[in-house]
Amino acid sequence: MKRLLILLILPVQMAFGQVGQVTLEECYKQARENYPKLSDLDREQQMNDLKTKNLDANWLPTVNLNGQATYQSDVTSVSVSLPGINIPTPSKDQYKVYIDLHQNIYDGGLTKAQKEVDAANLAADQQKLEVEMYSLNDRVNQLYFGIILMQKSHKVLELKKENISERLRVLESGLKNGMVQARNVETLRAEKILTDQQIEEVDAKRMAAVKSLAVLTGLSIGGNTQFQAPVIAQKNEEWQRPELKLYNRMENTIDKSAELISKTRNPKVFGFGQVGYGKPGLNMLKSEFSSYYLVGVGVKWNIFDWKQSRRKREVLDIQKQMVNSSRETFKQNVNMALVQSSENIQKLESLINTDQKLVSIRDKVAAQSASQLENGVITSADYVTDLNAEIQARINLESRKVQYLQAVANYNTLTGNLSNN
Repeated sequence: MKRLLILLILPVQMAFGQVGQVTLEECYKQARENYPKLSDLDREQQMNDLKTKNLDANWLPTVNLNGQATYQSDVTSVSVSLPGINIPTPSKDQYKVYIDLHQNIYDGGLTKAQKEVDAANLAADQQKLEVEMYSLNDRVNQLYFGIILMQKSHKVLELKKENISERLRVLESGLKNGMVQARNVETLRAEKILTDQQIEEVDAKRMAAVKSLAVLTGLSIGGNTQFQAPVIAQKNEEWQRPELKLYNRMENTIDKSAELISKTRNPKVFGFGQVGYGKPGLNMLKSEFSSYYLVGVGVKWNIFDWKQSRRKREVLDIQKQMVNSSRETFKQNVNMALVQSSENIQKLESLINTDQKLVSIRDKVAAQSASQLENGVITSADYVTDLNAEIQARINLESRKVQYLQAVANYNTLTGNLSNN
């Protein structure tokens, strides 16, 4: 029975198991795929398709059913009497039911221009969403490299704990033989407890970041997941920021809107017709119900609009200038951020070199202190001081290595040249 239960539970555990390891590129991709508004890209396309179908309907005939009944105080009559000729007088009550038909023949390119405006608006709206989703990369960088930093800190603290445990075993043996004072042993025990607390604190911070990244990406990651430190290089290439594409598409929308305005004044040709039944029909002097119809072709041309179209185009020109100003402001801000980021990268490179030298020195000092502690030359407090200095130097080194990777990732994010692009 127990074996059967294990066999039933095992597939469930495997199905809901955590990812063994993840990469930065995978997190970039999954953060985008998991973003709730990603589906709006398809919705935007669906809305544009519906607008296009409505515009296509402009070329279909419009049919309207109308009806009216009227009574008027007077009608047209002929007061002249002619021998042998009876001119009837129309009835004051009149009735008619009729169908109006209207068919566009030539609309001056208005429908086509409107389609182009809608397509340009669609491209701009979709690019706005791309800009919004691109900001997810900054959040991924912050969480991902924060997790790696906690991983590195955990390993360094575990190394400290191992060193303390090793020294503690030696001192406890010496305490039994009366060679070591109890105070030295208790000092190391207290430092070991403090190290356990530091490890617990680091692990808690790591777990909080992991859970946040899991929510952001939708990945099944947890405490056992290993996050790989990426191998990335600073890319001084042409910018690939989605904001630049957005500004271009906004300008294109304005251009298409200007073309639409010019089309509104083009001549338009249409056909029309009317089929009806009423009293009277088309013969106003025949005061009885009869059917009738009429067909024709019409032309409409707005030859003068009091410069409304010109002013509308001037408004669009101003909007285009504002878009260009926004683009230049964006470039200026990114350039300033790139200068700061580049300086930060160079600073971290220099600090890493000095940190490596410092770790080497601190390691030698801590090793000497360990030997002196075992020989009773120094106290545990002296040893702990030197050990903490070594551990802090190692943490600083690992921290700056991670900061360097994050700085490079942030630089590439600023230029839009991510490794997954």
